[in-house]
Amino acid sequence: MYKNEGSGPLKLIGIVANNAVFLSSNIKGENYYSSYRSLGGFYFDGELAKETYRGDWYQVKSIPKKITEKKPQKQINIRYELKEGFQVTDLTPKILTAQQIDNEFEEVYGLYSRKYDLEEETFEDVPFELNVIEEIDGNFEIKQQDYDLKHSLLDRITTHPVLLANKPCELSKKQSYSIIREHIKRNIDPKYAEITSDYDFCLTVKKKIEIEPEEYTININAAYSRRKPKYEKRFNRSRSVEIYKTSPEGYQGYPTVESFTGKNADDLKKNVDKFLDELMKKINEPLVECECCKGKGVVMNGD
Repeated sequence: MYKNEGSGPLKLIGIVANNAVFLSSNIKGENYYSSYRSLGGFYFDGELAKETYRGDWYQVKSIPKKITEKKPQKQINIRYELKEGFQVTDLTPKILTAQQIDNEFEEVYGLYSRKYDLEEETFEDVPFELNVIEEIDGNFEIKQQDYDLKHSLLDRITTHPVLLANKPCELSKKQSYSIIREHIKRNIDPKYAEITSDYDFCLTVKKKIEIEPEEYTININAAYSRRKPKYEKRFNRSRSVEIYKTSPEGYQGYPTVESFTGKNADDLKKNVDKFLDELMKKINEPLVECECCKGKGVVMNGD
């Protein structure tokens, strides 16, 4: 049954968009939202509300004209029926009332099963007051945010938290750097590139460029001063060229990463995805040494 703090109607706040209406009874914006005020059990114009990513917000089709709640069904016609396998006698009638089982037939209680019927389902109206805090000229959706978005002080003061996703936002340099670093580590193709510096304060990526094999000799016993030198011929088949480096705070001449920004949360995510896609295309692009300049330039590998 509906419970409200104090007396009076159910108080709601709402966001009206073209695709749906979003409702919440968490009008104080509490972090720990009491479950007894959840709207999940209410019927809005005869239909249950849909859950959203935010547990204190629900989605309905339109501004509700009527809110109802199912009343708990009462047990009626409570009785005790003789279990199968036992004979009906004067001492064990087929059916007993609750009063009989408590008074006259207490000794044979174990031979009976409690039975009952349920009243027909009924609904009761829930009085409510709705304060529409925002009307959006377009569609809206409450969804999980992938990043810890930063907003201006003015927007944080004047905008309800659930609506901040529609406002201009950005990521910190530290978070932007972390996103880039982790994405490179997960998606780099070791055949064409390698990470040569990987720290919280700087990141360097180098391209592996195929070259004509260059022979060189190495003493494999060089680490053991008492052993006789033992030489092996080996071949260099690639050289490295720095392709990308960055840092969150400009470490020792490293370029400082630019913070990701967006007109809203969706636009920011689109900008992040576009940057990462273009960066990985550049990092994983196959390159070979130019036959004409022999190391002074590179060309794309046709593979």
